[in-house]
Amino acid sequence: PECAAGNRLLSLLEPVACPHLPAGTLAGAHTLWAEDGQCTLRLLHYPPVDVSSVPEDYWRAGPHTDWCNLTLLFQRPGNAGLECAANPRAGGAGWLKVDPVEGGIAVNIGDMLSRWSNDSLLSNLHRVRMPTPEEARPPRPRYSMAFFMQADKHVLIESRHGAITAGDYILGRIRSNFDKKG
Repeated sequence: PECAAGNRLLSLLEPVACPHLPAGTLAGAHTLWAEDGQCTLRLLHYPPVDVSSVPEDYWRAGPHTDWCNLTLLFQRPGNAGLECAANPRAGGAGWLKVDPVEGGIAVNIGDMLSRWSNDSLLSNLHRVRMPTPEEARPPRPRYSMAFFMQADKHVLIESRHGAITAGDYILGRIRSNFDKKG
């Protein structure tokens, strides 16, 4: 089984972003329901917020990049708040709204694909802002679904950064969240 939409996008990106890879490598790296599969579907619920009691510098989800190859984000129409910025290494400026579009899918490049492409594609920084006072009248939740396309654990990611299995790559990213920085 496969994720047809995600694999199609990876197949379109591969010849330009990863010309060093044999054709079909990216799409073939993601097996749903496999013993070592790492693709993840996350159902996201942001509870209603009384914005009058929240400091200005608070976020529903703070700025971050995703660890995967691609994220396919399905947003519920009427649930604004997602914003994207160019990767800081690309010198981008400012945040752009990524409002939900009926039937649309927002696509994020992740850190794994950035590595695999030898940084020809850079993962994009994104965040979810608090609702505006107008959006919060009355307070209501925000819902979305994110499908993270992470290569199967055994797949070897070879790049100018060195070779690492996708499983070790994700494990390293998880561990980095818990490293003591003293």
